[in-house]
Amino acid sequence: MEHSFSSILTYSIQTIAILLIIFKLLKKNEKKIGWGTLSLVLALLGMAVSFEFGNYIFGDQLLSLLGLPAWSNVNNTGFHYTLFLSSIFFTPSLIIGYKNPSEFGALIGKRVSSIYLFLMIISLLFFITS
Repeated sequence: MEHSFSSILTYSIQTIAILLIIFKLLKKNEKKIGWGTLSLVLALLGMAVSFEFGNYIFGDQLLSLLGLPAWSNVNNTGFHYTLFLSSIFFTPSLIIGYKNPSEFGALIGKRVSSIYLFLMIISLLFFITS
């Protein structure tokens, strides 16, 4: 049950984030590229770490490369540590987006990071209470 909820949550987050990026980039942009743009880049990296490509999750492979488990229990069950790995990207993205709101990509980076971090907190709370 936990794994299917986690999968549904992951796909929902990914869909929302991708749609936000597409809508934002479709708007005419006249903002300058600067430090705020890094917010978008970090948000995209955070999504790439948590994105599932079939059975391949880049974050799981990265954790494995570092000699760390991707899940709290054996057989890919329990808490998915890739959430923590992606938060390493989303947290600075959110901060940079707030500090440089007038630059290209800052707004969408801030929004995507906010959504991901919010849903991660909810997911963590759900895991703790179950």
